[in-house]
Amino acid sequence: MPADDDSSSTGRTAADAVTWPVRVAAAWTWRVLLIGVGVYILGRLFLRIELVSLSFVLALFLTAVLHPLERRLRRVLPGPRSLPAALSLLVGVAALAGIGWFVAWQISTHADQLGNQVTTFVDNTKHWLQTGPLHLKSSDLDKITTQITNTIKQHQGQLISGAIKTARTVIEVLGAILLILLSTFFLLRDGDQVWGFVLRWFPQQTRARIDHAGRVGWGTFGGYMRGQLLIALFHGVSVTIVLLVLRVPLAAALGVLIFLGSFIPLLGLTVAGALCVAVAGLEHGLTAAIVVGVAIIVLVQLEAHLLQPVIMSRSVELHPLAIALSVLSGTILSGIVGALIAVPLVAFLNTTVRALRAPPTALPPDAAPAEASEPEPTAEPSS
Repeated sequence: MPADDDSSSTGRTAADAVTWPVRVAAAWTWRVLLIGVGVYILGRLFLRIELVSLSFVLALFLTAVLHPLERRLRRVLPGPRSLPAALSLLVGVAALAGIGWFVAWQISTHADQLGNQVTTFVDNTKHWLQTGPLHLKSSDLDKITTQITNTIKQHQGQLISGAIKTARTVIEVLGAILLILLSTFFLLRDGDQVWGFVLRWFPQQTRARIDHAGRVGWGTFGGYMRGQLLIALFHGVSVTIVLLVLRVPLAAALGVLIFLGSFIPLLGLTVAGALCVAVAGLEHGLTAAIVVGVAIIVLVQLEAHLLQPVIMSRSVELHPLAIALSVLSGTILSGIVGALIAVPLVAFLNTTVRALRAPPTALPPDAAPAEASEPEPTAEPSS
């Protein structure tokens, strides 16, 4: 008979031989994997209802910008809360519609001039390829032009199907705009009640901490959006002045594009700035393009070293590496919308998680449970 092993005599099992660091690593591993699976499932659900989800997120953006105006109007206009919310939303819609109309008007006004500049640029480029250091022959350039033309002709069917798809997209966009407007209105009017409803999903003993963290995170989110609005306005006005001094066509429209692009850190200002440099180069040559490029580089440095520390509070500030990774990740996942959402989302999560991890003594003395923090129901009927 084989002799009994040590484990049977001592009562120990194989699991007892696993060291404590390995057990900690294993515990962390399965929990991280479980969280990853949950995030993946949420991401798949988000993509299934992408139009609704993104519309609601954009409504949160608009609400964060318009919320201070709604609060001021509420003090001035007593009575039902629908009126201040509707007026605030009307102001936001009017501003966005005015920006869109102005850009379209500028482009339509200068379309012929810009088209002539593009034609001149193409002719000059063709002349340079023939007489410059490359010394390309006319026959080679004709072959390249013919290949491009044939490629377009061969893919006409795809272009038509793309046009049909674009028409469907327009319908979806109109529906998304309506959802954004409705969501923004109700968030402005009933934001406290919506937050109270969310809190009721959490255990009673954690509601005060979650309520505090959520309000701190929302304050950071709103502060970021309003601060970024001021920075974008500064960028747009500065670039417009430079372009007007150089007498670049579409100067005001390009300034608006700089304003909109500035809401996407790093990437937005770079793309819109490259367009400004290209238009300046088409109109006035290399010198004007260099001047515009230098002006945009100076704006980027001013934002990094002056505007961000002064306008943004310290709780909103993020490391440049975190901003770059957030923008690139958001762009890969959801394109332009993802790049727009990424940084404020990271700022919100950063502040919220820090508030959740704060010790109970760090909570404000007036932090009340969810039931006490919820507002009294108004006499106004729900829509």
